[in-house]
Order: sequence, then C-alpha cells, then structure tokens
Amino acid sequence: MFQNGPTTGTDVFIPLDHIIGGPDYAGRGWMMLMSALAAGRGISLPSLSAAATAMAAHTTGAYSRIRTQFNLPIGLFGGVQEPLARIASSAYVIDAGRRLTTAALDEGHKLAVISAIMKYHATDRMRDAINDAMDVHSGKSVIDGPLNYLQPIYRTIPIGITVEGANIVTRNLIIFGQGAIRAHPHLLDEMQALQEPDQDKSLADFDRHFWAHVNHSVRTTFRAGWSAWTGRGVAPSDAGKVAPVYRRLSRWSAAFALTADMAFLTLGGALKRKEMISARLGDALSEMYLIAATLKRWEDEGRNEEDLPLVHHAADTGFARIGRALDETIANMPAKWVGWMLRPIIRPGARARGPSDKVTEAVAKLVYEPSASRERLVKGAYPPKPDSGLGLLNTAFKLVMEAEPITKRLRTARKTPREALEAGILSDAEFEQLKRVEDAVQKVIAVDDYTPDELARLFPERPSRATWPEAAE
Repeated sequence: MFQNGPTTGTDVFIPLDHIIGGPDYAGRGWMMLMSALAAGRGISLPSLSAAATAMAAHTTGAYSRIRTQFNLPIGLFGGVQEPLARIASSAYVIDAGRRLTTAALDEGHKLAVISAIMKYHATDRMRDAINDAMDVHSGKSVIDGPLNYLQPIYRTIPIGITVEGANIVTRNLIIFGQGAIRAHPHLLDEMQALQEPDQDKSLADFDRHFWAHVNHSVRTTFRAGWSAWTGRGVAPSDAGKVAPVYRRLSRWSAAFALTADMAFLTLGGALKRKEMISARLGDALSEMYLIAATLKRWEDEGRNEEDLPLVHHAADTGFARIGRALDETIANMPAKWVGWMLRPIIRPGARARGPSDKVTEAVAKLVYEPSASRERLVKGAYPPKPDSGLGLLNTAFKLVMEAEPITKRLRTARKTPREALEAGILSDAEFEQLKRVEDAVQKVIAVDDYTPDELARLFPERPSRATWPEAAE
C-alpha cells in the first residue's frame, strides 16, 4: 500500500516520492519496507497467534473435561487427545518463538527472515489449532451467537494469513530465498569476491573463500552422516533431560546444511525459481528455529519437568516435519544423482515419526485438568464476564473439578445420582452439588437460540415473517 506521507496502523506504507524519485529512492523505500516488516511481522501477528492458540488450549481442555459421552469426559478418548495435544503443543511453541523473536527485536536486530518465519508459522499453526478446537467442540462451535467463544477467532484467521505478506509468498520466496545466502558462512563472501573490480584481488579472495566453502561442505557431509547413522549429535554438557532433543537438532541441522549446499551446487540461480524446493527447505529451517526457541523457553522458565511432554511433543513434531521436508526436497531435485548420494547419508526418514501416543496422551492431560503447566500456557488471559460463553465455561470447569471425588464414587458404584442418594451413597448436599454441576455444564453445551421476533429485531432490513408469500395464502 502506498500513500504520499506517513500514517499509523499495522500496514506498512512507502512515501510516494520514494518510489517516483528514481532508483536510489526506490532502493531506500524497499529497505524501509523490509525494515518495518521485520519488526511488525515479528510482533503483531505472532502475538495474535499466541493469544488465539492459548485461548484454544484453555477452552478446548476445559470443554473436553466437562463434556461427557458414554458417561466419560471426552478428553479421555484418544481421538480427542490427539487434537488437544496438538493445540497445547502449538500454544507452547508459538509463544516460545514470539518471546525469542521480540527479545531480539528489542535489542535492535533486523530480523527480516526470522520475522517471516514467525509470521507464516504462527498464523498457520493458529489456523490449525482453531480448526482442531472447533472439531472438539463440534456443534457448539458452529452456531452463531455470543456464547460461541471460538467464532471471533475463527473469523480472524484469514486476516493473519494474508496481511503483512501473504503466507504463500512468505513460505515460497522469503524464508529460504532471502535467508539462505546471508545465513551461509561462505556464499556471500564468494559473491562479493566476484564483484571486486581488482581482478587479482578478486581471484585471491574468491580462491580463499571457495576452498573454505569446500572444507565446510566436506566437514558437514561427514557430520551429517555420522550423526544420522549413530544418533550422536552435539548437545551442551548441562542440557539435562532435554539433551536428546539437542542431539537430534544437531543431527537435523547438519542434514539441512548438506541438502541446502547441494541445492545451491546443482541449481545455482535457478533455485529461486524452484519455489516448491525453496519452500520445503524454508520449512526445515523454520522448524529448527522453533525447536530452538522451545528449548530456550524451557530453560528460561526454570526447567519445569512437568512441561517436558510439551517440549518432546513439539520437538518430535518438528523433527518429523524436517525429515519429510528434506525427503521431498531430495526426491524432487532435477539432478537425480543428488538423491542417490544424499539419501544414504542423511537418512531423511529415520527417527522422524512424530510424537508417540504416550507423549500425546501426557500433553493432552496437561490441559484436560488444572495444572501448573496449564496455567503457564494460558498465562496473561483476561478474566471474562461471568455470563459470557467463556465465563460459563470457566465456572462449569471449576465446579466439575470440585465434584470429581463425588462423580468418581458414582462411577465406581455404577449408579445415577438419584440411585446413589436413595442407596445412601450420596448425602443431600452432595446430590444438590451434582445438580449445580449439571446445570452449569448444560449452560455451556447450550448454543444461542433466537425466536423469529428476536431475529427480526436483529435484522430489521430483512422482510418480516408476516410479509412472506406463504403467510398471505
């Protein structure tokens, strides 16, 4: 968007005179655009995504606890635990990435590529988390009205996906395409050496950087093969219980570096036109950044052992995506000999199956009932009004948890509350407590319902029922 002068808001504007004033002005305008986007994309949309995903974890965890099917909370069913774990894991990862990125921005770094990583992956995971939340809430989430606390977030999804650079462009052109050359230890030096006007100096500089590049590639090849086949990646000596995650991150970073080097070697300048290959390499790079941010969050929060399932679920998910991205990259390389060489070395499908059922169940249970981990995931949320949809959910969740010892006795006795009262298993006070719980749960499960007259007041521009053709017959 362009206008002749400054403005405020989240959109980035380039003054018109920067565009029409010639190449120098246009260059400065583009630099200003990228500089502004580096800050905006790294703060606004990741923050929106972190809040929305935390909201999904809070509401879906509570709803899966109070909603029952076959006399059991639906949060105990494996089919519900899978999306519930994905939501909780995404909430942990997105906020970890947001914290690391904003800390770097606060120090004055220009994070054009990292902010693109956060913009794309935060909004994309937000979309997946809200869709998972709506699947678990089922019919509760599809009826329009103030009791539907997921609907406003669902309507926000397309905004985050498209503003500040559409996600398709961000993934296919920016993340790997802009970051690869500057992130590489030697490519930029080689390119600058070729542009040196002094021919002798150019040749000497290029020769030095070229052989340094060759040495780097050889060492990377051996490191990638060794860590892929032995699993002995590098981990800090004080990594503690997350040392295996550090070792796997080291293993996959070597595999990525080797694959990217081969892409540069065989495709050269054509790599930027191979957008699907560039996008997959960008996916691998992004997952490594998010896993590193997850590890840092776990360290910064004091190495809480109860959060380890979240760390492992996030890491296992990320490593599976990296393995799939590198496998598809190799399979689609125009030079087929690259695949024959790389596949035995880096083993892209090895030990990259995603989270185990045991880890998935452990993560789901962290948000299924009150816990310190759950509180850390949803920290910072404003308390809702008691009569709002979210307020009713919080009330029901609290009452259900308080009545858990009573409902456990009922399940053991295999009796309804009325039968248990008559048998002397429940006291009158406990029976009344269960009635309050049931009333609170029903208020949450209920959806907004309007009479024809109420709808007519809401939509006065539409014809009333009395004017319908069949009403006149």
